[in-house]
Amino acid sequence: MNDPAGKYVKITSAQAFAECRALLVGTAGTATIVDADGDTATDYPLQQGYNPIRATKVTLGTANNVWALY
Repeated sequence: MNDPAGKYVKITSAQAFAECRALLVGTAGTATIVDADGDTATDYPLQQGYNPIRATKVTLGTANNVWALY
């Protein structure tokens, strides 16, 4: 997974998806994130810009305009 992302999907609240390579965030804030191992992080802080987080589900909190990059 060292190549640039070739696909992107906009995240809506409580959306599950195939494991992504990163999240692109338009407005910094928090989200609940399920990682590739199935572990859940609640109120995880997301910075504006690229967040190198491999996730399978994101439930938006205060973060906005979030995209899963593949």
